[in-house]
Amino acid sequence: MRFLGTARSLDQAIFARYGYPFYALPVRPFPAFLLSPKSLPAAFSLLRGLAVALQLFRRWQPTVVIGTGGYASLCALLAGRLVNSVGVLFEANAVPGRANKVLARLADLIATGFPEAVAAFPSSKAYWTGVPIRPDFLRCERESARRALGLGEDERLLVVLGGSQGAKRLNEALWDALPLLLPQQEKLHIVHFCGMQWEPMAQQIRQSLPGDWRHRYQPFGFRDDIAVFLHAADLSVSRAGANAIAELLVAGVPAILVPYPFAIHDHQRFNALSVAKRGAAEMVLDAELTGERLAEEVMALLRDERRRAQMRMAARQIARPSAADDLVGHIQQLLSREAKRRE
Repeated sequence: MRFLGTARSLDQAIFARYGYPFYALPVRPFPAFLLSPKSLPAAFSLLRGLAVALQLFRRWQPTVVIGTGGYASLCALLAGRLVNSVGVLFEANAVPGRANKVLARLADLIATGFPEAVAAFPSSKAYWTGVPIRPDFLRCERESARRALGLGEDERLLVVLGGSQGAKRLNEALWDALPLLLPQQEKLHIVHFCGMQWEPMAQQIRQSLPGDWRHRYQPFGFRDDIAVFLHAADLSVSRAGANAIAELLVAGVPAILVPYPFAIHDHQRFNALSVAKRGAAEMVLDAELTGERLAEEVMALLRDERRRAQMRMAARQIARPSAADDLVGHIQQLLSREAKRRE
């Protein structure tokens, strides 16, 4: 298995951390306005990316090429077509991006993370599989997670997720909410995944808290064992990225989702709406998020055990823990059909 992507430092760091072979394509995104002068260098970069991908594929002769969106995927799926590979497109969000609408024409199979996205693609080759998540989320369960964190039955855990890079507005709202939450909820523990760049500030804020509050606020820039914290959580506040939502659902965590307002095509809002309308989450718009509003929403849910139980049940009903297996199953069926067709 090999991975192609862009030269972004984040892409390279992720694959280096887990030891997968990674190859960067020299592509850049097109501007929102296609007649912009920036479209010309973007088009040239796309051609260069296609040439690099094609050179690699002629050497590797891949059986299956999976694209997950963006212009690196466009290069990969087009190059895959030229070397007769089976093309698979995965759309993680509830609203497909511009690149994926183009990529759908090159794909033999399309898998989606949300059921709403299926309607945007040809029905003959689109399936809702859910978003594949890491195996540690499937191995974990609530009771052992809470024991591992030393949480008593009467203690409550709030987990705040700002995404891999952190979220400035979410972080600041939580910091403003701490003086409202910690004194009123004496059994409340808050674990805050604030992003690496925000961790020094979060630690300073923690040190400034009164001693009897300080041990109940734990900020982290990043941790690999997030599955333990989510399975142990009574409530989460999170951005509405597709991966974050998939993990929250599998862990069965009631959630307050705050969509990132500048996501392409506002896809995080549609992701949040998808689970909110099914009863697994509540949504607060980024523009409405303040420390006071966050504290009100959190306290209302922490005091309403029945509502949280309903949200937990709804999350587990719509979770797709077998997403990876389902995706592989569809690919195997496709390969089997292709093999019979070529006989």
